[in-house]
Amino acid sequence: MAIITDVRFAHERGALADTLDALPETELTVVQETGTDPEHSRDLIRFEGAPPTLPRVLDRDPTVRDAEPIPGDVRTQLWGVKFDSGAKLLNPRVTSEGGFVLDARSARPEGGRRGWYERWLLPGRAALRDVWEHARAEGFDFEIVDIRQQGGGDPDAPDPDALTDQQREALVAAYESGYFAEPREVSLEELAASLDLSATAVGGRIRRGLNSLVGMTLVDGRDDDRSGTER
Repeated sequence: MAIITDVRFAHERGALADTLDALPETELTVVQETGTDPEHSRDLIRFEGAPPTLPRVLDRDPTVRDAEPIPGDVRTQLWGVKFDSGAKLLNPRVTSEGGFVLDARSARPEGGRRGWYERWLLPGRAALRDVWEHARAEGFDFEIVDIRQQGGGDPDAPDPDALTDQQREALVAAYESGYFAEPREVSLEELAASLDLSATAVGGRIRRGLNSLVGMTLVDGRDDDRSGTER
């Protein structure tokens, strides 16, 4: 069954990576995609609140092959961007799995560099797994934020890959250091310092990781059990 999933991801050679780092106050939104081949595609990207240095920043970004301004509102500058063949893009992989990118905007994964928040329509969980495995193999920081069936409702039961590497690392570190012990043997701040992250980032990873684990181990199949339906 088709699913809609929200994801956050980043890569040091990802789309507009240097531009995102250089312009932390500028919000980027993909307005239209005209293709998926990085050699020929041109994306229309809105740079809201971009400074006058934007043309120079884009010119220096190694992921950009060509960029042209589109006449419009100065505050929300619109540019047509072609990406270099060396840019790390996930959109072509999504398309090859039979999916579509419904929304794309700049964002920051927990504790990582700025990247992208995207909403994908995919034919099923297998396609999402394939995209995720590709992203991990390519060195992306990748996080699944939400998954749901197209048209509403919950998707098929989550699998272990619904737990990100960052969440797994935080949970294991918390367990091994006694964060879950009673009484607690280490504070959130101390745990965060051992991971070289902020307390906010570690706390968020622990909460989301626990939420995924509960869904995988306690909630999945509850309705089927009540109805007596065999799986």
